[in-house]
Amino acid sequence: MYYYKITIQYEGTQYAGFQWQNGLRTVQDEINKVLAQLIDGKVTTRAASRTDTGVHAMDQVVKISSALPIECETFLESFNRHLPKDIKCLAITPCEGTFKPAAEALSKEYRYFFTNKKQVTLEDRQFIANIANELDITAMQTCLKAIIGKHDFCNFYSIGSNVKTTEREISFCELSEINPHEIFAGQTLFHIPNDLQYCYQLRIEANGFLKQMIRHLMSALWMVGSKKLSVEEFLTLIDGPKKEKQLWKVASPNGLYLYKISYPRD
Repeated sequence: MYYYKITIQYEGTQYAGFQWQNGLRTVQDEINKVLAQLIDGKVTTRAASRTDTGVHAMDQVVKISSALPIECETFLESFNRHLPKDIKCLAITPCEGTFKPAAEALSKEYRYFFTNKKQVTLEDRQFIANIANELDITAMQTCLKAIIGKHDFCNFYSIGSNVKTTEREISFCELSEINPHEIFAGQTLFHIPNDLQYCYQLRIEANGFLKQMIRHLMSALWMVGSKKLSVEEFLTLIDGPKKEKQLWKVASPNGLYLYKISYPRD
């Protein structure tokens, strides 16, 4: 077998997440279909992160296992030509057969982009979430200081995946106002409206995340910013105990991006 590491981007709006699911359109399914067209013989793929329905990726890492060798430079051009327009391969390089994209990642960085404008266009909502409330950003930032380090996030994830522990270690977390055109400069998949000159960015990096954990955190922070949940109440949710009733709806996926995956050899 021959092994390759590819880096891909995708606009997740039309997909039921990355991972293959029977009867559903997923990013992995589209990639596998194209690989089957371009490569004779058995080909399998394994990704670093299983993004959920509607979530985007700027830096997803996928391992390809192929029965036949690939000429990387010419393959990259052909691969992109056959992929759907909302999926793009940025790079392909040979890798070791022992490479495990998920297990070997040092950290994963996600970013959630949102505005609090009174009115937003459909184009705005495709790539950036919106909450039409006045927000106390300082209070939200105070909450984020408390989640740095290793904590139990049992109140900030969706049931549905088997996990041994709900503890995760956050190495970086920041909420700031940004110009989205600076972040998305040069991107061809994500189209930010010209009149959107600012938005907010939740930037979070950890050794791993629970199912929909970032979107739960985002919803809780919006409640704090909207004065529906105090900073003190938010802090009681960190490290448990598990609440019987969820206090919020999970934030929409359209503002969430898998931004960067880091490896020891990077």
